[in-house]
Amino acid sequence: MKKLIKIITITLTAAVLLIVTGGAILGLFIDPNDYKSEIEQKALETANINLQINGDIGWSIYPSIGLDISSIKASFINQDSLAALDSARVSIMLIPLLSGDIKVKAVTIKGLELNLVKSASGNNWQPQTAATTESETTDSSDASQPSEKQPNIDIESISIIDANVTYTDQVTGDVSSISAFNLTTDRIVLGQAFNAQLSFNAAISQAKQQLFSAETIINGNFSLDPAMQRFKISALDLQLKINADKNLQLQLKADIDANLAANSIAVDNLQINSFDLQANGALKLTGPQLATITGNLALETFDLKALLHKLQVSEIQTADDSSLRKVSLSTQIRGSVTQINFDQLHIKIDQTSIRGTASYNLDSAMANFNLKGDSLNTNKYLAANTQSSNSTNASATPSTSKSASGYAKDIIIPIQPLQDLKLKGELTFAQLIYQKTTISNLDLKLDAKDGLVKILKLNMHAYGASINNKITLDARKKNLKISIKNTTKKLQIGPILADFAQADVLTGLLSTSSNITASGQSVHSIVNSLNGKVQFTLADGVVKGINAAQKMCETINSISSLGGTISTTKAVDKSTPFASIKGTLNIKNGVISNNNFKADLDAINIAGKGSVNLPLQSLNYRVGLKIQDNLFKKSCSVNNKIQGIEWPVDCKGKFSDDPMKLCKPDLKVVADLAKQALKAKLEKKLGGSIKEKKKELRKKVEDKVKDKLQGVLKGLF
Repeated sequence: MKKLIKIITITLTAAVLLIVTGGAILGLFIDPNDYKSEIEQKALETANINLQINGDIGWSIYPSIGLDISSIKASFINQDSLAALDSARVSIMLIPLLSGDIKVKAVTIKGLELNLVKSASGNNWQPQTAATTESETTDSSDASQPSEKQPNIDIESISIIDANVTYTDQVTGDVSSISAFNLTTDRIVLGQAFNAQLSFNAAISQAKQQLFSAETIINGNFSLDPAMQRFKISALDLQLKINADKNLQLQLKADIDANLAANSIAVDNLQINSFDLQANGALKLTGPQLATITGNLALETFDLKALLHKLQVSEIQTADDSSLRKVSLSTQIRGSVTQINFDQLHIKIDQTSIRGTASYNLDSAMANFNLKGDSLNTNKYLAANTQSSNSTNASATPSTSKSASGYAKDIIIPIQPLQDLKLKGELTFAQLIYQKTTISNLDLKLDAKDGLVKILKLNMHAYGASINNKITLDARKKNLKISIKNTTKKLQIGPILADFAQADVLTGLLSTSSNITASGQSVHSIVNSLNGKVQFTLADGVVKGINAAQKMCETINSISSLGGTISTTKAVDKSTPFASIKGTLNIKNGVISNNNFKADLDAINIAGKGSVNLPLQSLNYRVGLKIQDNLFKKSCSVNNKIQGIEWPVDCKGKFSDDPMKLCKPDLKVVADLAKQALKAKLEKKLGGSIKEKKKELRKKVEDKVKDKLQGVLKGLF
C-alpha cells in the first residue's frame, strides 16, 4: 500500500513538473500575438463572431494561468457592434487549481463597452443563424446534471473601471444606458465578508429626449455563500440622485440577510433619508416565493411645507403658517403578493392624532381604511384668505359659461375621478372645528368602486342637533346621478345665523327630513333636474327686531274709521315668539311647490302656498295672515270685527327684482274688507240712506283706504 501511494505521488509530481515545464517553455517560446489572425478566423468559423484584436495579447502558464488582452471589438456577422474592451487581466494560480480550488489574482477590466440593439428584424447579441442552438442545448443539459461540491473560490480583488452598457430599441426609439460603471472589492472568499464599492450613472431617453437620469453609489460589506444559498449585506449604504421632472436625493442604509434555502429575506436597521424626510423600520419576506411580508415603518416628524418646497411642488398656503410643520407616521406592515395591510397605523398632523388600520389590494387597487381622529381644527388648514372671504363676500368668481337662466354650465363635479375611485372605509373625529362651528362625533362611512360612490353615512352633532346624511354619486354612466337623504333634529338656528351671517334676528329649533335627487355635472344641469321632498319644522323660536302682532295691530288700528273697540296697549318688546313654522316642499325638475306652509306667531297665524321656480329664477307665492286674539300674549288688541280674517300678501317676480317690491299686500281684498266696515258704520249713522250717497262716497272711500293702507302696511310687510 505504501509503495502504491509512493508511485502515485511520484506520478503526480512528474505530471505537475511536466505541465509547469511545458507551460514555461510555451510562455518563453510561443508569442500569442503571432496567432491573432488565426484566433479571429476561429471565432468567425465557430461562433459567427467578427472579432478584432487590435492590442497585444499576453499570457502565462506558471505560477498562474493568466491572460492579458487589450483593444478588442466583437460583433456578430452583419450586425451592429456588440462589445469593445480597452483592457482586461485575469490569472488563476495553477497549483491550487490542480486540487480543485480556484485562487485568482486581481481581476481588472477597463473600458468595457456593451452596445445592445433591438430592431424589427431581431437583436445584435444573438447570431442571425441557429449556430448557437446546439451549444445552448448542451449547456442546458449540463446544468441538469447533479451539482458537485462547490470549489473553494479565492479572488484577490475585482476592479471594473469605466464600463458602459447601452440598450437601444430601434422600434420604439427608447434608449437605456448605464455609464461610468465602477466596481472595486477587497479579497473575495466565499462564506467570508468583504467590502465592495459600486458606482454608476443610469439614464432613460425617448425620441432623443432624456426622461430620467440617476447617479448611484453603493458601499457595503458583502458575504456570499452559494452552497448554503446565503447572502448577506451589512452596513449597506446606497446614495441615489435622480434627475427628472423633479430632482430627488435619497440615501438608504440597511442590513440584509437573504437565506434562500429557508425562503427568507430580512431587512433590518432600515433607514431612508430624502431631503428632510427620514424613515426607519424593518421588513421580512418569508414563505414560498417570498410572498409574505411583515415589518414596521416609521416616518420621523418632518415639516411638510419645507419638504414640498424642496421638491419644487406647489406649496400649501394655510391661514396658520405653523400648520403642517409637524407630521409623522408609524405602522406595522403585513401582507402578501396581493394585499398590503397597515396595522396600528398612527398619523400625527400637528396636534391631531389619527389611529386605525388601512390596507391596499394590489390586484383590485382597492384601498380600505378604518381611522379614528381626536380633534381637528380645520381653520388652521384653510387657505389664508378663506375665512375673511367667507365672512365678507359670499359671491364666487363669475362663470365664463352661463345659460339663459344664469346658472353656470361649467363642470363642477368631474366624472372620471369618481369612476377611478376605489376606496372603502370609515373615518371618525371626536371633534372638528370649521370656522366658528364645533362639530362632535363626526362619522363618515364610504364605499366607492366601479363608478358608484356611496357615502353610507355622514353623521355629526352640531348646534345641539343630530344631523344624519346619506349621499350617492352614480358615475357608472355618462350622466352623473346624485342622491341625498338628510335628517336633522332640533338644530339651533340662532347660533348658526350669529356665526355665519353675524345676525341676531331669529331663534328656534329646526328639524328637517329630505330626500333629493339630481343629475348632471354642472350647476345648470343639477338645478334643472332637482327632484324630491323636504319637510321642515322650526319650533319654539323668536323673530327678533319686530313685534309682528303689535305692528299688525298698529296698522289696522290706524284705520280708525273701521269702528269697534281700539286698544292702545304698547308692546313690551320688539320680538315675535312663535310655536312653530312648518311645511313641506315638493320639488320637480327644479320647481319647488308648497301648499301647506303654516306659522303660528304671537297673535298671528300665517298660511302660505305657491311655488319657486329655480330654473327660471322666479317665485309666485301667497301668504295669508290672520289676527288671533291672545294666541300667546295680548300685546295689542284690534277691532274684534276683523279677528280671524285673512290678510293676504302676494310675492311674485324674478330673483333679480328689487326685494322691497317683490312682496305686496293684496289691496283689493283689504279694500273690500274696509268698505264693508265703513258701509256698516255709515248705515248706522245715516239710518239707511247709504244707497242715495253710494256713488258719491265710493270714490272717497277707495281713495282714503288705499292711501292709508299703502303707507301704513308698508312698515309691516
